[in-house]
Amino acid sequence: MNQNIPRAELFAALQSLSEAVPEMRVGQLVAAVGELCADLHGRGLWDAADAELREAVWQFHRNFEGESEPTDERERRSTSVANR
Repeated sequence: MNQNIPRAELFAALQSLSEAVPEMRVGQLVAAVGELCADLHGRGLWDAADAELREAVWQFHRNFEGESEPTDERERRSTSVANR
């Protein structure tokens, strides 16, 4: 198996996460992903495999989207009520 594929996927996932959470600095994102990886797999940034880190990035992204979605929905509702 080509070891560059998981690494490329990991970098692509980090790029996508960075675009989804622009208010976080890269160091903050990496630290948060490392903490989540430790929670998920028992290994942090230094010891985790690329696939484990990629999974943590995806999970962080899903969690972030899940938390921001209700806020967006509330804003739409309050805007539509204010426009009546």
